[in-house]
Amino acid sequence: MDKQRLRAYLKLIEQVLTCPSGEEFQIVESNRELVGAELLQVMAQVAEQLAAEGKQNNAEVLLGLRSELLEILEISETRTSANLSCQDYLQFLTEVLLATDNSDSNPKVVYPLLGANLEKLDDNFIDILETWASAKFSEPEAEYIAKVIWEFSNLIQQFPLGNKANNIEIAIAGYKQVLKVFTRESKRESWAAIQTNLGQAYRNRIRGERALNLELEIAHYQRALSVYTKSDFPIYWAMTQINLGEAYRNRIHDHRAENLEKAIARYLLASSVYTESNFPYYWAEIQTNLAEAYSHRMLGGRAYNLELTIDAYQLTLEVYTQEEFPIEWAQTQTNLGNAYSDRICGDRAENLEFAIEEYQLALEVYTKEDFPIEWAQTQTKLGIAYRNRIRGDRAKNLELAIEAFQQASSVRTKQDLPMAWTMTQNNSQNNSQNNLGLPIVTESVVISNII
Repeated sequence: MDKQRLRAYLKLIEQVLTCPSGEEFQIVESNRELVGAELLQVMAQVAEQLAAEGKQNNAEVLLGLRSELLEILEISETRTSANLSCQDYLQFLTEVLLATDNSDSNPKVVYPLLGANLEKLDDNFIDILETWASAKFSEPEAEYIAKVIWEFSNLIQQFPLGNKANNIEIAIAGYKQVLKVFTRESKRESWAAIQTNLGQAYRNRIRGERALNLELEIAHYQRALSVYTKSDFPIYWAMTQINLGEAYRNRIHDHRAENLEKAIARYLLASSVYTESNFPYYWAEIQTNLAEAYSHRMLGGRAYNLELTIDAYQLTLEVYTQEEFPIEWAQTQTNLGNAYSDRICGDRAENLEFAIEEYQLALEVYTKEDFPIEWAQTQTKLGIAYRNRIRGDRAKNLELAIEAFQQASSVRTKQDLPMAWTMTQNNSQNNSQNNLGLPIVTESVVISNII
């Protein structure tokens, strides 16, 4: 989804979490154009982060509203498809598979056909697909048909229109049908690739319990690794290790500390293939993933893990230069600023100077015109760093902090982002309170961190 759409979803979620109890559905109703599968996916991700940060009440409110919206959407789609016959679905299925085959899986050919038949992309379509495929797989050209279904499943999983929850369910159903033909014994490489596709589908799945979907994602990646060995398929092996690392980092089941250790181990394995010299971009992505995992790591001591975090981000900048990868470079500068702000080792005054420098560098790319949300978030972090600054004149530092908070407030308005606005206002007010010896409030808003 594009950034503008994501921001709209996050704004709606903020409003839901900050409104008086009982007014949630009124807010949703006034933003009906945003209600759909993508919103449900973002709600699940935000709820997951809220729960991880101990904000269980907010997480439960969000998940409860999500469940009700999912039920409403499914009822609405059932009514829409009630007037369609089995023949309508079958004709559409044959048309879309033929278009997939004849166009060599060209989205420019297949997607317009899907877009013209959005009302048919539902559970009834899955039933027709499964029944039709089971019958066709008894024919001599079963492998050819399975290959077309496989390609169609890849396309529907990435299809940007319609109900994303339904699209993913159709993709999963298609992959499972293909596995009846491409077995581990008969087509081991294809079997492993489909296992990877299924892992990706369960990662993005909207229906079902998030924790269970993550377990299924892990299981499919692990199956793929039974074929994708490092010696035979080093690239696929390394990519699957990265996918597993992401899955373990997001995992809900089992202990958080153990899952993070598994994630780190997978990233390190992948880096043995995706080296800086041979695959610089992928190597830099792995370093970023490692840094994020180290920043949340529970074993090994907080001070030590922050040093590992800083080292990994600094390695990333060997590839993410401002000229070649400006967005990745700016995000890494921001991440380094966060790490230096939290750093335990070294001189506290010097660490804050490093943090300020990193935030200022990020603002060279994160301009208000091009990246207003990121710009405002970085201004807020810069304001906090100036407020806590040890070097320089105290009064001057507080003025710089106020200026940064006021800049952030020009984007984080009360109407658009109430939670972020409130936190920015608190940070700004705390500059004057600090002179009176009152406690300082730091920024820790889940929504603002996401955006």
